[in-house]
Amino acid sequence: MSETSQHKELVSSDSRSISGRLLSREDTVNGLPCRADTWVWFHGNGTISSCELACDTIIEHIPCRANSRVHFHGNGRLMKCYLTENCRVQGVPARADTFVLFHENGILSACRLDEDHFCNRVQCKSGTWLGFHDNGCLKRCIVAADTFKDGLLLKAGSWAAFHSNGVIENYKLTADASIHGIVCKAGDILLFDEEGRVTETISMTV
Repeated sequence: MSETSQHKELVSSDSRSISGRLLSREDTVNGLPCRADTWVWFHGNGTISSCELACDTIIEHIPCRANSRVHFHGNGRLMKCYLTENCRVQGVPARADTFVLFHENGILSACRLDEDHFCNRVQCKSGTWLGFHDNGCLKRCIVAADTFKDGLLLKAGSWAAFHSNGVIENYKLTADASIHGIVCKAGDILLFDEEGRVTETISMTV
């Protein structure tokens, strides 16, 4: 570390040490081009926690934007970044006007869609957020078009969540319906197990 660099130690609530270094000039840290006058943070195991990029940089095949902060998991895998432009990330059309998230195993965790996208036979709506489980299966999205899924009609514009095996986990009804013999009202939230059975209904009516 140069004589002009500053170093500060912090201790988190779980007692693991997190260290930070203020760069006095642009520098390459662990192979990453980092901006001058910005902090580089490290996990307790010595891997980078976050830094601000000095230029557009490809990290794990992801085009990350200059002058933005990138974050990493403790295992060194990319956790959060801002894209240089709208592009496909692991096959998903992602927008660059906000951040993209990744799981510890490198699988896409969440992004905002640049266009409608089919995933697990569900059409997800452009301009909205969608999330994925760490096995790559759809976790949640806003439905773009009326879709039958597991015997349930998912209406366009509605929000739905899914188990890691692709089965619906919960869904808010947009119209009265009878689901597995249970009479439900519009606005009710249905909870399902991984076999697709209704486990609970939450009434949102007063």
